[in-house]
Amino acid sequence: MKKAIILFKKIINNPFLGGSLIMLVGSNLFNFGQFVYHFLAGRFLGKVYYGDLAVIISILGIVGIIQLALGLTVIKYVATAKDKRETKNLIKWFDFWSIWLGLFISMIFLISAPFLNKFLNFHQPIVAYLLSPLIFFFMVTTIGRSILQGLLQFKKYVSSLMVEVVIKIILTLIFVLLGWAILGAMTAFLLSVICALFITRKFLAENLLGKRENRPAIRPMFRYSSAVFTQGLALTSMYSMDLLLVKHFFSGAEAGIYASLAILGRVVFFGASPITNVMFPIVAKRFAAKEQYLKIFLISLFLISIFSLFIVGFYFYFPQLSILVLFGKEYIEGASILWLFAVFMSLLSLAMLFTQFFLSVGKTKIVSVFVTAALLQVILIWFNHESLIKVIQMGILSAALLDLCLIVYFIYAFGNR
Repeated sequence: MKKAIILFKKIINNPFLGGSLIMLVGSNLFNFGQFVYHFLAGRFLGKVYYGDLAVIISILGIVGIIQLALGLTVIKYVATAKDKRETKNLIKWFDFWSIWLGLFISMIFLISAPFLNKFLNFHQPIVAYLLSPLIFFFMVTTIGRSILQGLLQFKKYVSSLMVEVVIKIILTLIFVLLGWAILGAMTAFLLSVICALFITRKFLAENLLGKRENRPAIRPMFRYSSAVFTQGLALTSMYSMDLLLVKHFFSGAEAGIYASLAILGRVVFFGASPITNVMFPIVAKRFAAKEQYLKIFLISLFLISIFSLFIVGFYFYFPQLSILVLFGKEYIEGASILWLFAVFMSLLSLAMLFTQFFLSVGKTKIVSVFVTAALLQVILIWFNHESLIKVIQMGILSAALLDLCLIVYFIYAFGNR
């Protein structure tokens, strides 16, 4: 027992293994909390109001692609800063820029609110106006969390997530039961993000004190964030366009079955992502300091491979159980191909890991391979969609070719190290 406790302490104190464990547990608790939020909203709001909420969250997802590019840029530059003085100056500038960018984007949505109401037919028009402050606070909070990741402060990062999701669930339940409908769910969302921003800025308070010094060079940051943005679009395409094409080419019932496979299959991708999120700043920091960093990547590769194999194996042996628990008998028809979708997501998880590794050491041109694979997937599915299994096979083929190219590039670039 004593040896087990000592081993556990070693794991927790190890920056990578401890960070991965904290992020894995914390991120999945957050994701579970998000599921509870959607469950409560869907159950108490009804189809009409929940449809409005789903559209709003989709809009936030689009804005999230911009935040992904900015977030990874922040993580890399904070993690690779030469000393504390440079780190603090970067943090102050990133915080300053996030506020102004958040204001700019939120003002666009505020001006667009009447059009959004007319186009999207919100049943409570005020929610379109609530999008503006929500996007502002969401933007600033997300950048703050990226700074925490760059500082390798994963416990504080997870704490910010937990504050948001717990408050969101509690307030949603209260406001919706009070009869506020979609306004209640949106208000709960907004207040939870504000609370998360408060705790995030409290964590960063020491780094935000004092005046900003010389402005960092913007051009290299812009080039880097452009590459990350492009990669984010390609990644989003690879796990989204297949569903859109299935909706176009197949019946509503078959599209529903495929959607259930997609939700279950993405467990592999989003379940493994915390490992990648921890690896990125640690590798970037070690690379900048000219320390050994390949071992961190290889451990990440091993962990994601084991996790992916476990999920694929579970879906292979217990596909009906997985579908029945979450979706019910109506979706059982997709059980026989669930494991194949998990294979597709596993290959995509590995591609994401390789690409994030390359980005962490400044190799941005490799994102063009990701873009090519995303386009190839669309072309393959467009001309080969005789059945749902054929669609998944086209996804597997494009992701496998992507992985192959990334592995070849890795061997070429790092084989002698």
